[in-house]
Amino acid sequence: MPKALPVSSPQFRVSLLRKLGNLVPTCKVEFVDDARPGVAFRLKDARGRYRSNLVHIHRNSAHTLESLSLTRSIRGAGTPPGGFPKGLAAK
Repeated sequence: MPKALPVSSPQFRVSLLRKLGNLVPTCKVEFVDDARPGVAFRLKDARGRYRSNLVHIHRNSAHTLESLSLTRSIRGAGTPPGGFPKGLAAK
């Protein structure tokens, strides 16, 4: 089993961008500098509204970049004032 990339690496960020681009194509990812370790991001729609609260990923495991895991992380950060985008709406 190959070693997982650290979340602070550029390769992990590119993988995260690709995964979120497929999961929520109507939103862009905005990375946020944070004092806590790991990577923090928010989703922003074309109108400039935040469609997620600040999401923190502290470590990379085998399931970190899976769609279900990312969806749980984003929804677990709380509902933003603009609501979730279509790809993350409750079904």
